[in-house]
Order: sequence, then structure tokens, then C-alpha cells
Amino acid sequence: MLSNLQVLRGIAALGVVFFHTGYKFAGDWHTEFFGVSTFFVISGFIMCFITRKGADDFLAKRLERIAPLYWLCTAVLLVVMFGSALLEAATWAKPLDGRSSEPLWAYVGRSLMFAPIGDKYPILNVGWSLNYEVYFYLIFAAALAISRRLAPLIVVGCLVALNYAAAAVCTAAACHYLSFDYTQFFIAGIAIFYALQVFAPAAPQRSIVWIGAALVTLCYGSQFVGPLWANSVTPSVYMALAAAAPVVIVASALFVEYAGGAITWQPLILIGDASYAIYLTHPIVFEVMKTSNERWLQLPTPEASTMMMLCYVAIAGGAGIIVHLTIENPLLRVIRRRRQPGIKTRVSGSGLDAVGRQHQAA
Repeated sequence: MLSNLQVLRGIAALGVVFFHTGYKFAGDWHTEFFGVSTFFVISGFIMCFITRKGADDFLAKRLERIAPLYWLCTAVLLVVMFGSALLEAATWAKPLDGRSSEPLWAYVGRSLMFAPIGDKYPILNVGWSLNYEVYFYLIFAAALAISRRLAPLIVVGCLVALNYAAAAVCTAAACHYLSFDYTQFFIAGIAIFYALQVFAPAAPQRSIVWIGAALVTLCYGSQFVGPLWANSVTPSVYMALAAAAPVVIVASALFVEYAGGAITWQPLILIGDASYAIYLTHPIVFEVMKTSNERWLQLPTPEASTMMMLCYVAIAGGAGIIVHLTIENPLLRVIRRRRQPGIKTRVSGSGLDAVGRQHQAA
């Protein structure tokens, strides 16, 4: 079950890749196709799903899933940025241009530890979303320690209380950081988990498949004609619709799969399996491609050329799949075997059960 979520992960990752090409549709419309918000909704649902029958070593499993590849990609990016200069103490002692007044070693350390960095991105810029993922994991782990059965509801209460406190009481930078609007998508994912249990068994299956597919198509399709509808509603209505779209997409995909409409085409599943690797590696791929183009190729930029945009997306996606198959999967197998000798670990495949498919963060 839940192969549809894996497909959504792939779409979300490619949506973020598309966004970072800088390409815009007609009307100067720049979109990521709800990429990061979709990841967060899925995360809220998946954390409930994988802990519904057991939650042993929850936090350790979450961190071993996201941290090693993130650390490795950060190291590779540092090499791309500084090359042999990393071997010089002076490089680590001075601040990174345009990032912070603190020395590079401190900035890298906070990036690797998922520590908030105010309004600045980590060294690997997409790591900002992982900071919120780890924040969510910590709250979920604490809730599990209180009650596994009630943990999702405890998490919702904590997130709502923290967001309220940040808005009404706490003015510190940390409160502002932790009350970021995107944390509400974790709550939405938890709500979908309970809605699926209550409503899916009684829903008419054939109708659900068609309605769900239509809603997903409508949400994604709206981004191709963004200005036509965004400019026809008030800003508040637009913001509400944009916030609802990833929730509708994830809920529809789950209800459709429950009704028998699972997507099992292996190329799509593979992209979903590799979504975390694609998400982490594409900034590095883009940096290399940009440098190569400026120095030698002199081709149009992806912002100005549809063909180059497609090439960038395809190359970044392909590189992520290669990293997933040759580095990420073997690395996870080694880590899990060391933690649990004798346990056979399945890292990839088309299904997702309570302990099989591993969550891929955004």
C-alpha cells in the first residue's frame, strides 16, 4: 500500500528541482508544484502510519534515514565550492560570503546539526526543510514517550500551542523560526491519517478513484496557468487555495489507492524511491552545470530556455537516481545492519508498509 505516496514524493522532488532552474511560465509564474509542502504533509501522515503498531527506536531510525546522505552531500558541496582550499585553516576561520558573520566551521557545524540559522539557509540550501523535519521528529518522539496511541494528537496540540505562543506571546527569534507556516502541513498530514481510517472504508470506490484523480490533476494543472486564476481572486483566497492544494493532493492520492487505484509503474516508483537523493543532490548538480556552462559550453541558461530547463531537470533527476542506487541504498543497509545485526533490511521497492518503505524527507 501507499505506492501513490511514493509517486507524489517523486513529483514533489522534481517540482523543487524545476523551481530551482529559475524557469517561469507565462505571466512570470514561478512554481515548485507544491513540492516542499507536499513533503511535509506526507511526513505528517507517514509518522502516524509507521508508529501505529510500534515505535521502537523512532528517533534513531528517522535520523539514520536523513542524516548520513545529507552530511555526505554537504561535504561534497563544500569540496565543489572551495576545492583544495578546504585544507587551509584560514578557509574555515573566515565567514562565508553573503551568509553569516560567523566562521565557516561554525556555520557548517550548525548546518550539519540541523540547528536553526535564523533567516539564513544551511550550507546545502535545501537543508532548511530538514531542520523543520527534525523539529517535527523531536516533538513526535517526545509524544511517543508519553503515549504511542495518542502521540499524533499530542503532536498536534504541541504544534498549535507553539504556533499560538509565537504569534501572541513569544517574540524571540527561535519562536518565530519554529512557528513557520509550513509546520501546519505536518498537522494536515496527521489529520489525513485519521480521516483515512474513518471515511475510506465507507467511500464508494469507483467514484473515489475518479474524483481523487480529478482533484490531483486540477491542483497540479493550476500551476501551468497560475496567473489566470491567481489574479482572479483576492490574495487571501489565493493563499488559502495554495495552502489547501498539497493537502488535497496527498489526501486524494491516499483515498484513490485505498479504493484500488494504486500507481505501480516502476519508473515512477523509482523516482519516488530516489526523491530524497534527488532533493539533496540537485543543488550540487546545478552548481557543477552552471560552472561548466559559464567556463566552456556557453549554452542558454535554464531560465531562458525551455530545452535547457528540461535538460537540467532530467540530468538532476538522473543523477539523484544514480546516487540513490549506488550510494544511498548501500549506505542505509550498512547502517541498519550495524544497528541490528542479522536483520534483513529492505530499502526500496514499490510497496510501503509499517516498517518497509522508509520516509524520505523534503
